[in-house]
Amino acid sequence: MSAVQLLPYSPRLFVNREQELQMLEERVQALKEGRDGHRVLILSGERGIGKTWLRSHFEHQLSQERIPVVRLDLKEYAGKDPAWAVADILQRVSIETGGPRERLGADLAEMSRTVFRHLQKFLQQPLVVIVDHVYESDWALLPLLEDYLLGPLAAERRVLLLLTGRGRLYPWKNPELSTLAVPLGKPELEPFDPLFTKDQLKRQAPSQAHRADEIYELTGGNPLANYLVAAYSLDQAVEGLLEPVPEERRRTVREYLEALCVLRAFDEERIPDMLATYYDNDSYRQWTYARSRRVREELIRWGLARWDAEQRGYVMDRIVRQLIERYLQTQKPELWRRLHQTAYQLYQQWANNYPATRERWLEEAEYHRQRLQEYGSLPSRSENISAADRRIL
Repeated sequence: MSAVQLLPYSPRLFVNREQELQMLEERVQALKEGRDGHRVLILSGERGIGKTWLRSHFEHQLSQERIPVVRLDLKEYAGKDPAWAVADILQRVSIETGGPRERLGADLAEMSRTVFRHLQKFLQQPLVVIVDHVYESDWALLPLLEDYLLGPLAAERRVLLLLTGRGRLYPWKNPELSTLAVPLGKPELEPFDPLFTKDQLKRQAPSQAHRADEIYELTGGNPLANYLVAAYSLDQAVEGLLEPVPEERRRTVREYLEALCVLRAFDEERIPDMLATYYDNDSYRQWTYARSRRVREELIRWGLARWDAEQRGYVMDRIVRQLIERYLQTQKPELWRRLHQTAYQLYQQWANNYPATRERWLEEAEYHRQRLQEYGSLPSRSENISAADRRIL
């Protein structure tokens, strides 16, 4: 299988996002005129929704207006000591705004004061600071970053802060970063509609533009998935979505995702049964809670799963789940059937074992029964939900 090449940003290939760009332009104009207003914006959304392209297009527009930009990517500091990381970030901000290159101070507090003394002179003009991968980063880093850089920046009238990332939003202490911050989206960046999907394919994969409706039905308008499905096989499209996962872990992570993709939500109790079916190896059913937790934590680490209060469990990234399940349906249909069958039987068992949550587990069992029915693979008659239980649903 040839390597998947993600399409690099280009202004001529960019489509849509007029509403978000207008909001950004309005905030930049307010900075130029020294007007008050929301100076912290949040750009969040699922994998492949277009955060990077929108941010890149915004930077392109700023460069044309000669407005200085400092962009910090917190992914670069993964696994690093938080205090060292913040010191390095302060150094970068100082250098990129023409400030001191060394000897900023003996500790973070002194370094921060030195940087902001310099910025008071620099901020005779507007400054845009973009912080990427905020919500996927180590939360041990964010309190220090808030105290010594982001909080003070949010108080500056000539600074616009754009925080990008996906996953659970961080609970900042500073109201400028939390309750007063404005999302670019409703509240996240939304997928393309069918018309914009077609426009995207005309620009980025013109030979496949005639498939726009078919591709939209599969991807739901996710821009990265639109391009990957148009340019590559479904197997390769999945690989492209998993690009953030280090190559040495990608195969294992993909197997975990394939095992869990049929579930609407998962947790440490559900992981062993699904892996046992996936690998056709009952020894996985003997896994401890701690071992299952490592699987769950790894999926969260790469931004492929998150806690969902409504589902009362962890849910896979929508587009990743959607494409992986379609891949199993079309390329490994027997495995797909067995995974749904396992989930159906597990929830039936839980409905019997846990009377207090019986309705919840019957609802989940019914979901899997219906999925199997859609593809002509119903559970055996003895495993069907009873008539009494159907009246509960």
